[in-house]
Amino acid sequence: MKKISFFIIFFIFLATTVSATPIVSIKIEGTLRTDKATIKSVIKTKIGSEFSPKQIDKDILNIYRLGFYQTVEADAEETKGGYILTYKVKEKPSIRYILFEGNSEISDKKLQKALKIKPYNILNKKLIEETIANIMGMYASKGMYLTNISYTLKKQPNNRVDIIFHIKESKETVIRDINIIGNKHISTDDLEDGLKNHVKKGPYILTFLPWFYTGKLRIDALESDRQKIIDKYLAKGYLDVDVSEPLVTVEPDTGNIHIDISIKEGKQYTLKSIKLKNIKPLSKKKVLATLDLEKNKPLNMVKLRKAIQKLTDDYGDFGYAFADINPIIKKDKKHHTVDLTLSVDKGKKVYISRIVIKGNVRTHDNVIRRELLLREGSLYSTSKIQRSKNNLINLQYFKNVKIQTKRVGKNKVKMIVSVEEKRTGMLTIGAGYGTYTKFSAMGSVSETNLFGTGIRGKLSASISSRETLYNLNLENPWWHNRPIAIGINIYHDEFTAYDYKQKKTGFAPYIAKRFYDQTLTLGIRYSFTHSKITLDTDNPGYFLEQEKGIHTDSSLIPFVNYSTLDNTVFPTSGINANYTFRFAGLGGDRRYIKSVLFAEYFHPLPLDLIGHVKGEIGAAKGLSGKDVPITQRFYLGGIDDLRGFETARVSPKDAEGNLIGGKTEAFGSAEVIFPIFSSLHFYGVLFADAGNTWLSHLKFSDLKKDAGVEIRWISPIGPVRISWGKNLSPKDGEKSSVFLFSFGTLF
Repeated sequence: MKKISFFIIFFIFLATTVSATPIVSIKIEGTLRTDKATIKSVIKTKIGSEFSPKQIDKDILNIYRLGFYQTVEADAEETKGGYILTYKVKEKPSIRYILFEGNSEISDKKLQKALKIKPYNILNKKLIEETIANIMGMYASKGMYLTNISYTLKKQPNNRVDIIFHIKESKETVIRDINIIGNKHISTDDLEDGLKNHVKKGPYILTFLPWFYTGKLRIDALESDRQKIIDKYLAKGYLDVDVSEPLVTVEPDTGNIHIDISIKEGKQYTLKSIKLKNIKPLSKKKVLATLDLEKNKPLNMVKLRKAIQKLTDDYGDFGYAFADINPIIKKDKKHHTVDLTLSVDKGKKVYISRIVIKGNVRTHDNVIRRELLLREGSLYSTSKIQRSKNNLINLQYFKNVKIQTKRVGKNKVKMIVSVEEKRTGMLTIGAGYGTYTKFSAMGSVSETNLFGTGIRGKLSASISSRETLYNLNLENPWWHNRPIAIGINIYHDEFTAYDYKQKKTGFAPYIAKRFYDQTLTLGIRYSFTHSKITLDTDNPGYFLEQEKGIHTDSSLIPFVNYSTLDNTVFPTSGINANYTFRFAGLGGDRRYIKSVLFAEYFHPLPLDLIGHVKGEIGAAKGLSGKDVPITQRFYLGGIDDLRGFETARVSPKDAEGNLIGGKTEAFGSAEVIFPIFSSLHFYGVLFADAGNTWLSHLKFSDLKKDAGVEIRWISPIGPVRISWGKNLSPKDGEKSSVFLFSFGTLF
């Protein structure tokens, strides 16, 4: 209980006649655990100050507000030279132990994470209440909404207490039914589809999947669920729809939850006419195409809302940062039609007056600025701001990136780029497993932002039963702060294939320039490889026999890459395509050409799913009477292409049954990626693959096909992939299904 007292003899007399008497000494009594200096820091009365009862009263209140004391008093003792002022405090008890009783579903260790107050802290009842709220949240996440939590304080010697939380766990509450009343034109199943709160459905072990439901109540999603129901009506032209707030009832005995929602649908409105005002510089055709609304059909308000957002961004790309698009809807309630007028107030074109970089401690300003697609003085562009943010995210230098604009005039904004840096240097030592390479050990030292300049370097090694690889890569992605990358790769590789062994050493310098806001890259690489091939079969056949011995490959490799991916580590949207052409014959004994075209596309789908399709086509041809080396031919099968086949086993064979690789290849894959634990970057994949390799022309009538499931985890040390692929039409010597597993560092 708060207790504040102030004892002064002859208070009125002193206040009126001797108020000029000074304070000669200030004492503090009663502190045991707290510091006297803390009290002195909040009192305004000082030695030499005039005696002021009003100020002393304020000091008492300031001391009490520190939260450490049960009572605060002040005594003033008059002496010959002035007053001796003594502040007397009584500390609140400190906490000795925090204990839990009655919990079985959640361990003490997990409950400790909910604590807002810790042992040895001063007792604070507000923090205790916040702790109870946190614990209730933990039980709510398990569907145990009726759990009761209280606490008691047990006194201990030396002004200490133990806090004991008493937990009475409830049964798990489950949504048993959702009663939707009043819907006539949209079925209950359609209205419930996509809601976060849903009746329990499907085997419990599969409820992590988007199309299965645990039946747990999500209170935080009730309002968003209501809005989803409203949107389903608005999408069908029911502009007057009224959906009540969900009424939640919990049965204390069973834990069953009932949700009641009532709907007044109103009438359905059709679109009679569309008028556009002040739409330039966008064309009428462009605006109408974005709206995508049909006359004499129900007005889709959800589509209209999304179209307005898209048009706002479009105007932003013309520099109109503050464009206001106002849909004027005139309803004819008698005939249930709507006249829609889209009026645009563009305002003035806006320019970037200044760019401010914040949060970078190690990374140089220019490393961030060069990734921005806007400069000081540039015309504002919504899409360029978003792509600039993606560029910074894809550097992998920062935990978090924010780009905000602040209006600083009628037609100017300040662009504020805020970053939170993360460690970019990494020492990795780990192990891996591949179906073909078996167990492997690996290690690497890498730095992707050397001295904050953006220069990248990596030295790595990988050793397995099939391969020993050493690799050094250095790259400056911005040569002289221009979008030109220069780099070199030096390597030594000893590889054991099914029928031969290869030992090779080489280097590959390269240069590339980026165009069109860094989406298009044109480059050229020179590759020099010295290799030695020894055969590992009793029946090598003609093709393998030709490969035996020492060879030198000197190649020029021009390449093109186009990418609009939103994220290079885990893309959810965008295109990535590349083409490489290899010409071998600049010295050495190899003579061939080889070209490969690869493309992939990511697109977000409903229910947090991601669609992904990819394909590759390649061809190689020998020159000057020489054949294409077996090591440069095409081999499919494995976790990166045909997942229903063993690694590198999809290949033509010679008369002796040796794999000799194809001179042409083609494959394609289609995937649906779904979240399992998205916060942990843990995903599932349903896939189908098709492809093959041939000695001559492509034969799309002769494709090998598979389908299966895969689990992917983007772990702190790199990607983990586990896949099971079913061969849909196994031939002689092929397995009916293949289990593939790989993990290790991300190179």
